[in-house]
Amino acid sequence: MSAEVRELRRRLETVEARVHEMEARLAEIAAALADPALYADGERARTVVHQQKAAEEQLAWLMREWEEISTELAAHE
Repeated sequence: MSAEVRELRRRLETVEARVHEMEARLAEIAAALADPALYADGERARTVVHQQKAAEEQLAWLMREWEEISTELAAHE
């Protein structure tokens, strides 16, 4: 296995780990948003919604990165 393939696999593993972390974070945010008590504090609710948007954008970026790395890796195998 070439150094380039090893590096691609390492990058892919890193991205996959970050995807799992972001999915877990989004699950936490969804649970917070499902709690009616959150909405008693409008500022806190807005903060959580902003966190959700940022996490969704990060996850989308990670998924694109994963796809690019996977495609590049497949071309080497």
